[in-house]
Amino acid sequence: MHETSLIAFVAVTSVAVVLQTLILAGMYFSTRKMGQRMEALSKRVEEQVLPLVEKVRGIVDESAPKIQTVVTNLVETSELVRTQAGQIDVAVTEIVGIARAQAERADVLATRTMQRVDLTAEKLQHTVNAPVRHLSALVEGVTAGFSALVSGRKTQSTKASSDEMFI
Repeated sequence: MHETSLIAFVAVTSVAVVLQTLILAGMYFSTRKMGQRMEALSKRVEEQVLPLVEKVRGIVDESAPKIQTVVTNLVETSELVRTQAGQIDVAVTEIVGIARAQAERADVLATRTMQRVDLTAEKLQHTVNAPVRHLSALVEGVTAGFSALVSGRKTQSTKASSDEMFI
């Protein structure tokens, strides 16, 4: 029985070794195929991707100074725009202040002009009305004088008769 066990053990071991050899052979062939695929992929990368990378690197190297110049110009332009905006703000503030002052002056001038027009109208009215009143008074005086003269003659004749009667 010991010999049968030993034969069975050797047989199982032999089958295990053969099975391991087959597995290792499969792994070898599989790794070899994978290596071939990797080599083909590596060639494609070298043929297609590396030239593209070189072109991109050349474009980047060529464009880097231009991009730096653009960035510098943008910074300078933004600083100039800020400065100009500040100056525009100051100018607009000054213009608004001047416009307000001029509006106030125009208001004062208009008010004074209206006051002077009113005063002139009053003086003109007084200047015109005073001689008219004087003339009217003179005409009334002359009229009253004529009335008195005319009525005085009648009054004198009537008065004389009254006086004569009184004595």
